[in-house]
Formats: sequence, C-alpha cells, structure tokens
Amino acid sequence: MTDGKRSPWRAIVLVSIISSNVVGGTVGGVFLGLWLGNLFGLKPFFLITCLFLGLSAGLYGVFHAVKPFLGDDKE
Repeated sequence: MTDGKRSPWRAIVLVSIISSNVVGGTVGGVFLGLWLGNLFGLKPFFLITCLFLGLSAGLYGVFHAVKPFLGDDKE
C-alpha cells in the first residue's frame, strides 16, 4: 500500500495543475492580446505583451502550486 506522499494520484494532480496553468495562461494571453490588438490597432504589440504576461502568470501559478508538493513550505 502506498502512503500519502507517494500516491500516483498526487503525481497526476501535479501534472494537470502544471499543464493547465501554463496552457491556460498562454492561451488566455494570446486571446487577450488579439482582442486588444484589434481594438486599438496595435496587434503585434499587444499580442506579444499579453503572451508574455500570460506565460509569466501561468509560471507564477505553477510555482505556487508546486510549493506544497515539495515540502519546503516552512512559513
């Protein structure tokens, strides 16, 4: 029998959290950038800016989601 820290379900949850944060942030940034670019007529600027903002928001979410799984949360 597996203990709570080595459960395969825990790994599946971690992978799904990571992938949803990165993909969701990136796709959301692209759609927001395209919408703002069409609205203001600066498509490449808003697309690139919002893409990087969405990617960094996704990575920020990954960082905070992975922290409890590492066991380094001694705050």
